[in-house]
Amino acid sequence: MVGVEMPDLAGEKIASYGFTGPIDPNGATRIAAAMNHAANNQFDEVHFAVSSNGGYVADGIFLYNLIRALPIKVRVHNIGSCSSIAVVVFLAAEHRYCSAHSMFMIHPTSLFPSQEGMSAERLQSSLNAALADDGRTENILRERTNLPDNVLQARRFKDVFITPQEAVQVGLAHGIAEFAVPHGRQIIQI
Repeated sequence: MVGVEMPDLAGEKIASYGFTGPIDPNGATRIAAAMNHAANNQFDEVHFAVSSNGGYVADGIFLYNLIRALPIKVRVHNIGSCSSIAVVVFLAAEHRYCSAHSMFMIHPTSLFPSQEGMSAERLQSSLNAALADDGRTENILRERTNLPDNVLQARRFKDVFITPQEAVQVGLAHGIAEFAVPHGRQIIQI
């Protein structure tokens, strides 16, 4: 990872990263590399600005578990949209904020049928995997937020959009605050 971070006024070593794109193997690898770099270089905190329409559940769960395990503080900012599995990645941080013009969206897991078509067994297997992924996602949403049962139930059947104000009310975000990089600090796009 390129870049030397400047200490903030309190003397803490803070890394600032931006990410926009899918939560897929490539995106997850870039995010993990940046987070690992900050931890390996004994940064005190990471400020992570994100906007993502989501991606693959497995990659999102990997990032959630990795970020939760880091020995440094992670402060995440939704500065556009956090949708689908990107919401789970957002929830990994202990300190969560969103821009006044941001949006969250949660929805059911999608099935991606194979190109050749699917036998009944393969279709059932795919359905079982999607339901398991829905369960994993819902468990994290329940653990990390106070989303009401009716919203969690609705997300199993349709897209559910959550405004910044609603996100704060249900504990998805801790506040509405614009992301800002102090003068003299670098931000690295990952």
